[in-house]
Amino acid sequence: MNAAIAPAIASKIEALCAAIAADPEVQSARSNAETFLADEKAVELYRDVMTLGRSLEQRHRSGAEMEPEEVSRFQSLQEQADGNDTIQSFMAAQDLLQDVANKVNGFITKTLEKGRVPTHDEVFGQAGCGTGCGCH
Repeated sequence: MNAAIAPAIASKIEALCAAIAADPEVQSARSNAETFLADEKAVELYRDVMTLGRSLEQRHRSGAEMEPEEVSRFQSLQEQADGNDTIQSFMAAQDLLQDVANKVNGFITKTLEKGRVPTHDEVFGQAGCGTGCGCH
């Protein structure tokens, strides 16, 4: 079933999307992500770290032996990625954009559950993960 969205809701969604797209932090994060994607060496390094990291993690979870050379290679790649400003900016951009998406989704989901606009505490909980964590 493909339900249409009421015009009043559609216009608010468009306004929310426009506000998100116009936000300076979101624009900066998108710019950082685009800069990363244009840097072939950074993308290749990032992909190598992620691929080898996943492979090693899967082997570790299954109890398979990990070759010391592979672990050493992973550590070397990870150090290179940690020292690459483009990769670090990309990762921070991903975190920020995902955080925005999670917050928007959290409010929408809770609104649908409650049938009203929820409070911040109803969406994210009062306790959070402790003081000083930055999540509330």
